[in-house]
Order: sequence, then C-alpha cells, then structure tokens
Amino acid sequence: MNALEKATAYLNLKPHTAKEVFDYLLRKGYEADESEAAVKQLSEYGYIDDHAYAKMYFEYGFEKGRGKGRIIRELAGKGIQKEIIDQAYGELDDKPDEQEMARDIALQIVSESGADQSEMTYEEKQKLQARIVRRLASRGFSGSVCYSVARETVK
Repeated sequence: MNALEKATAYLNLKPHTAKEVFDYLLRKGYEADESEAAVKQLSEYGYIDDHAYAKMYFEYGFEKGRGKGRIIRELAGKGIQKEIIDQAYGELDDKPDEQEMARDIALQIVSESGADQSEMTYEEKQKLQARIVRRLASRGFSGSVCYSVARETVK
C-alpha cells in the first residue's frame, strides 16, 4: 500500500489535520517526501482541510463545555497554524458566552459539593472557589473568567 492509500484509509476513520496525517505516515514507515506528497495531494482533493477542521473542532469543543483557550491549545497541538485558528474562530456563527458557560459549570460544582454556603466557613468557601478556578482553568477558560465566576458563585 502506498502512502496516499494509507493516508486515505486513515482519513476514512475520522477527519485529521495535515500534520496528523503526515506524522501518521512517518510512524508507518513512509519517507518524509512521500508522506508530504500524499498530504499535499489529499489537501488539493479537499480530503484534508485544516481550516474546516478547526471550525468543526471549535464547535465540538464548545459543545463539550471547553473554553476557547483550551480549544486553541489543542488545535495548535494538532499542528494547525495560529492564523488558521484565528480565522476559523472569527468565522464561527455561534460563539458561546464564555462567562455564562463558566457560570453553569461553577454552579454544577457548587451543587455537587452539597454544601450550604450560608453555613460554610471562610476557609471552606475559599477551598470551593479554588476548586472552581482549577476546574474552569483545566477546561481552558481565561484566568479573569475563572476568578470572576468563582467569586460570583461562592460568596
């Protein structure tokens, strides 16, 4: 099986970025020039489109409750250039309100804790706020969003 056929089979499983396909072919033992040619040809055919992939990944990430920062880091890790990421984000029709998304997650954390805030000590409230900040930060929300939502949610 040549590199083009191998890459096509790989893309039949799910969409991938150009870098992912290139790296996959290298792992399978294909030479760099042969892998690059296969990726270029598949890009020309429209089977690999990093821009479309980035838009789709933003939508998927937002559905999963991820913040913009995390999605951007993940896309960069998949080899998509910053300009393409920025352009894809700018073209999104439905950008969620990150403050609102973070607030919903924070309220869920408070609910899961089962604690009555009116009976909590100052230290317990600080710990709950810290848990909220950590969870939101791990999901890719900016520091300002994390801290403002934590303060707003736990008083």
